[in-house]
Amino acid sequence: MAVITSAQPATKSRPTKEIKRVAVLGSGVMGAAIAAHLANCGIPSLMLDIVPPDLNGNDRENKTKRNAFAQRSKDALLKAKPAPLYHPSYMDMIEVGNFEDDMPRIAECDWICEVVKEDLKVKNAVFEQVAKYRAKGSIVSTNTSGVLLSSMVGTMDDDMRRNFLGTHFFNPPRYMHLLELIAGADTDPDVIRTMAEFGENVLGKGIVYAKDTPNFVANRILTFATQYILKKMIETGLSAEEVDALTGPNVGHAKSATLRTLDLVGLDTYVHVVGNVLTNAPDDERIDLMTPPDFLLKMLEKGYLGTKSGTGFFKRTDQRDEKGKPIIWGIDINTLEYREPVKPRFDCIGAARKASSLEEKVRIMHTGDDPGSKFVWDVFANMAIYAANRIPTVADDIVNIDNAAKWGFGWDIGIFETWDALGVKYVCDRMKADGLELPPIAEALLASGNTSFYKTDEKGQDFYFDLATKQYQPIQHNPNVINLLLRKAGGNIVKQNDGCNLIDIGDGIICAEFRTKMNTIDLDNMTMLNEAVRMLNDGEFDGMVLGNQGEHFSAGANIMMVLGDVLQGAWDKVDAASNLLQQLGMGMRFCKKPVVAAPHHYTLGGGIEMSQHCARVVINGETYGGLVEAGIGEIPAGGGTKEMLRRAQAYVPASVPEGNFFPYIRRAFETIAMAKVSTSGPELIDLGYFTDQDFVVANFHQQIKRAKDVCLGLLKAGYKPPKPATLIATGEPMRATFRSAVYQMVLAGWASEHDALVADQLARVLTGGDRAPGTKMTEQDVLDLEREAWVTLCGTEKTQARMKYMLENGKPLRN
Repeated sequence: MAVITSAQPATKSRPTKEIKRVAVLGSGVMGAAIAAHLANCGIPSLMLDIVPPDLNGNDRENKTKRNAFAQRSKDALLKAKPAPLYHPSYMDMIEVGNFEDDMPRIAECDWICEVVKEDLKVKNAVFEQVAKYRAKGSIVSTNTSGVLLSSMVGTMDDDMRRNFLGTHFFNPPRYMHLLELIAGADTDPDVIRTMAEFGENVLGKGIVYAKDTPNFVANRILTFATQYILKKMIETGLSAEEVDALTGPNVGHAKSATLRTLDLVGLDTYVHVVGNVLTNAPDDERIDLMTPPDFLLKMLEKGYLGTKSGTGFFKRTDQRDEKGKPIIWGIDINTLEYREPVKPRFDCIGAARKASSLEEKVRIMHTGDDPGSKFVWDVFANMAIYAANRIPTVADDIVNIDNAAKWGFGWDIGIFETWDALGVKYVCDRMKADGLELPPIAEALLASGNTSFYKTDEKGQDFYFDLATKQYQPIQHNPNVINLLLRKAGGNIVKQNDGCNLIDIGDGIICAEFRTKMNTIDLDNMTMLNEAVRMLNDGEFDGMVLGNQGEHFSAGANIMMVLGDVLQGAWDKVDAASNLLQQLGMGMRFCKKPVVAAPHHYTLGGGIEMSQHCARVVINGETYGGLVEAGIGEIPAGGGTKEMLRRAQAYVPASVPEGNFFPYIRRAFETIAMAKVSTSGPELIDLGYFTDQDFVVANFHQQIKRAKDVCLGLLKAGYKPPKPATLIATGEPMRATFRSAVYQMVLAGWASEHDALVADQLARVLTGGDRAPGTKMTEQDVLDLEREAWVTLCGTEKTQARMKYMLENGKPLRN
């Protein structure tokens, strides 16, 4: 499977125009969410909306009330789920106003983003005002999801036309990677390039270049696919659960699959999207499918709108299964009544579970003889033909189509990548056997004697088959992206074992990439990391990035391995495992060369601890991390408790006596004892896990390169490892204070007796054990206390029960 980024020319290092401030015109759900993500990325905005029409009397002159709509939308950002903001404090970067009073202020903005309702008359009225007040050369865009740009440019002058484009964000903007850019007939190519660079390098988006056609790329193709699935659902009698089981992760698509995705989008919204094609693309060869099925329209009549109404294809009930999960009923599309869940049973799904790779799973799901596999093949064949026939009217190439599907809908594999995985000849032969007409690009590929839509040469350069030239064209990668898969394919693995790869990423820097399930920490990857530290100290490399491009950075220590030793009473092994992780952290902390961590998504327990011992941390904006050991009845014992204490005491002013350390250490105690987990990368800094010397990047694909750049920057600055910290014990008085606070929580029913025991062991470590207040401690002294507490708690029945429960159920046990 090819790794693809863009079929467009490689971006320059600096944009043609610098975007420092943005006007967001429209403060609805989408407008406010765009303003929020701009704030996440450090870009201030001016968000405007209409003046409430029902104002009268003195209220008409009250500026606060005139801004009420925009202010209300801004305030709602703090309550929205999932959270649009990385951190609540970022609200300050959003200024509100109204169209009547503040439209002249758009002249202060480099980009003016229209996000009003999908009504052409309303949009054009807004653009008439924009034309009066915008600064010459400022970029103007519409965030339409389907209205043609050509219908909006009628009253624009030449400068505004040259600077006008479509910027189709997918909802919610913070989390969805895709940003479609749509050029108008007169749009200056430099404007497209500027927005592509800004979108990719600042906002963290994946850019797809779309044509000015109904629903653009992602929604156009996925609308057809969904309509075809609904048609086949009726014909085959498959249940909602069966459809989603066949069109979700088993074929490399999102967990929400098809029907759950419709529920999330909103069935009313979906019908509107289908209507865009029906109304505006009369020449579409599958226009016969662009009418919502009758059962879907009847669902809307009954108010079944999806997640927002609580009823759609699925309905959450108050019932719970044996594991405590809510029981979700599915709808019977014949009766429109909800019924108990249906368990999908298909031979292809059972076989796919045993697959060792995504490509193998895809082949199993599409090539079997059971009804499920036949359904999957039929859907894919028709979707692939439809997608291929959209070249070049909707998109210029297969790269943009595959990226649209992956980035817009959370797929792991694109349509043409799937075609390659199945084998182009196999797919084409089977299509023809089914009476389907091959699309021109498939005919051209076969005629050229080639066997795949994508290929990679011996130097690691990726190519895609281009319909216009009927030849392979190079895929240009953003210079800010290092793709570890390509590096490995290019033979750049220096050393490896079952748990970790050491990859040469150039300029004397290696990357330590975990390769365990959920990137958990085990003996293999700790051994390889120790070897990497040795290589750095011996001068074989100049620095290291601790990072990967898996689904998660690290889910922490391998609990099963720990529990196995505990149940056997192998206390020496329990102690040794903790010590190994501690000394690995210390080895990275005091390494002669810089080690930079690049945590992302789940970064739990040991994942945090390892990162804390690195010289710097480059955090992805979507990092959900914390020291969560309290959930298994433990404290962090891989150096995390020591690091939280060291960081807490580092904040204490030199003039503060030891007895007044409590406010500083309390945050560390509460964060660990309550197993606080961040909801974003910046919140990891706010919780004290990382520091304001660390960095946050929005684009996950650029994280490894940014971490490498930080590593090189430290080297150029003359990097030297830090001096060992001297810590101060605060002793029994502070421990008693912590103990008293926890006791009150037990009395109130907020904590169990075992929670109190774990908290007491944590307090003992943070206050220096049995040392007298004011006693100096080394970092190793605190590590020894960590391990002692770790082994002690492992010996308790309730901690062992928590470990077992976590392994069996994936969530903490309160006992």
